[in-house]
Amino acid sequence: MKVKIQGFLYQNHSWAKVNYSIGEALIKLGHEVHLVPTDADKPCHLPERLKQYERKVPEGNYDVQIGYTALLNANAYFQNGNKNRFLTWCYEYQGKGVLPPGFAKYHKFVDKILAPSTFTRNIFVENGVPQDRVVAVPHGINLDEPKTKYLLKTKKKYKIGMIIGQPHKRKNIANAFKAFGQAFSCSDDICLVAKIAIDNNRKGSAFEIDFKEMYSNFKKDFPNHAEIELITDYVENINEIYNACDAIYTLSHVEGWYLPGLEGINAGKLNIAPRYGGQLDFLNDNNSLLIDTEIGRAPKDHLYWTPSNFAAHGIPNIKHAAQLLRQSYEEYDQLIEKFMPNIIETRSKYTWENVSKQIIGLMS
Repeated sequence: MKVKIQGFLYQNHSWAKVNYSIGEALIKLGHEVHLVPTDADKPCHLPERLKQYERKVPEGNYDVQIGYTALLNANAYFQNGNKNRFLTWCYEYQGKGVLPPGFAKYHKFVDKILAPSTFTRNIFVENGVPQDRVVAVPHGINLDEPKTKYLLKTKKKYKIGMIIGQPHKRKNIANAFKAFGQAFSCSDDICLVAKIAIDNNRKGSAFEIDFKEMYSNFKKDFPNHAEIELITDYVENINEIYNACDAIYTLSHVEGWYLPGLEGINAGKLNIAPRYGGQLDFLNDNNSLLIDTEIGRAPKDHLYWTPSNFAAHGIPNIKHAAQLLRQSYEEYDQLIEKFMPNIIETRSKYTWENVSKQIIGLMS
């Protein structure tokens, strides 16, 4: 079967990772896959093993077309065939009418929108996309990821990883650090390992925080805070950071899927995350510590596309987050023993091979 995957492929970006991971799984299943980048002007982080499958432009018609891209690109990216057109995208904010104006109508240019979670599927339907056009298809993991560890500077025994990426306001970074500051002090044998992208030459967007300013304020508020190690350089294999940590932590207001949580599951780690959002498809009380979370109004400057007075997101309880962080530190051995059976079960379910088979199963 001839398959085209068009969208981000070069950038160090979650969309690119999803695109080429699905492509690689389909290649392993014996299909002819063409990877068509729409970001070829960016530095190339496409894995070397996949470069032979790259095409600068599509070649004729395809049996299946796949791509993680914004909904408004549906017409432009799915013109090489008139069936089995599968667009992956998600919108994180709940509320009727919060989808950017005009986006919903683009569903007519594809056969299915592949929302990564039931949470995001419901958002599409609530905003006018017909139910039969949207299906929840998760993101995945590779079970054979190497077990090598990132060489951390810290000598602390217990390490909590926080994979932030871009410093978006949606990720609730300041409160995540605040909860850590409340939970621990410099006398604790612990380190927060935070992976974050910091570009001193780029002007931040309205939906981003000034991380350096936030971090400076945190250190003033918590002068005796526990150790923190920041990783700001590019890391070729992010799994090495998971392998080097004991737990994976987020206090994000909302995630459409939260790939670091699943990748943490794949590495056999304890997750600490809000009880809200796309991660609840795979994080539960049998494999994670879930933070109490209310639903409230999302500030306009958190949204990526257009502001809305009706957008809602999660408001995780900072005090409860601090309590669970402390519990993970004090009861780690008992918790990981309790959670490991479900961690193993979960990671066997959410592989890129299973994701790709689910997509192929949607073919008409």
